[in-house]
Amino acid sequence: MAAPVLAQRMELHIARKLWHASTGLAMALVYGHLLTRPWATAVLGCMLALALSLEWGRLKSPRINRLAINLWAPLMRREEKRRMTGVPFYIGAALLCVAVFPKPVAILSLLYLAIGDPMASVFGILYGNRGPRLAGGKSVAGSVAAFFACAVVTLLVLDPLPFTEWQLIGLALWGGVLGGGAELLPLEVDDNFAIPLVSGFGQWMAFLLLGAA
Repeated sequence: MAAPVLAQRMELHIARKLWHASTGLAMALVYGHLLTRPWATAVLGCMLALALSLEWGRLKSPRINRLAINLWAPLMRREEKRRMTGVPFYIGAALLCVAVFPKPVAILSLLYLAIGDPMASVFGILYGNRGPRLAGGKSVAGSVAAFFACAVVTLLVLDPLPFTEWQLIGLALWGGVLGGGAELLPLEVDDNFAIPLVSGFGQWMAFLLLGAA
């Protein structure tokens, strides 16, 4: 059987983006409504151990790797055939966010990754050639899309909390800056790891300044 053709980074790769968004949304919803911090930390810790074991196994065994590629081809990129996928980074970042940040901040950081990152990618691929490039080859269109997505997400998540109208607007704008700007930082780390931790830490500082954390 012929090996499946894997997508490249600059392709839209809708299946991967839907998986990326749905995974983060599921994590945020389950943590927000069903699990306490200790339980969420334990579940994510087990998921991370499983993901790392699977990655280690497939990278050590060509046979397991071929099986994994055939199974997960719709979600994998070409460069991930012989290196770790973004899954352990995604779960590891979620684990740290849940363990370290207050619950509303952890949920926001997960949603910035789940929604802001795919939006940046889609708009960057479709419209990135119509404007200048930013740090690391990122596009203005992608960063603007992520800004608005993360700002709206912040408003939706924080609206039930006891913030004033101006505090909500400020936190939403700050969330847009964090979610849209985290991937522009010159960090030699996978975006799945950097975006939620950088944006979560920034939003946590804002919560502390407002006395909300």
